[in-house]
Amino acid sequence: MPENRRRGSAPDKEALAALGTAAPSRLRKAAPSDVVSELASQPAPAAVQPAATPAAALAKDKPAAKAAPKKTSFYQLEEDADRMRAAYMNTQMHTRYRSLSEFINMAIDEKVSALEKTYNGGQEWPPLAAREIPQGKPLGN
Repeated sequence: MPENRRRGSAPDKEALAALGTAAPSRLRKAAPSDVVSELASQPAPAAVQPAATPAAALAKDKPAAKAAPKKTSFYQLEEDADRMRAAYMNTQMHTRYRSLSEFINMAIDEKVSALEKTYNGGQEWPPLAAREIPQGKPLGN
């Protein structure tokens, strides 16, 4: 195919023919089997409710599942960001964090849990929305 071809334009028919993709497909539609036809004519079975398990009982005490993650941004020294990425990459096989976001979230969760334990009797503080923290000059400056 020509190298100067624009992305999204129609493919070159001669180039496709050279690759062997211009010919009609050799695949054919499978004939419906008797089993599939028989199952399709039967009503769906009723859903079975599993018996309550200890894990299910514990789940009732926990708050509802968290919503999809939202992007958060903050300022960080470049050296600290480099160190964080290096720690993530060099321990990934040991810690099994699937992404840098997961690594950061777990670090934050550990720190927040420690602060709650130390300063709030291990209880969570009431949540604050993104714009509820005063903006502007940091404290102490």
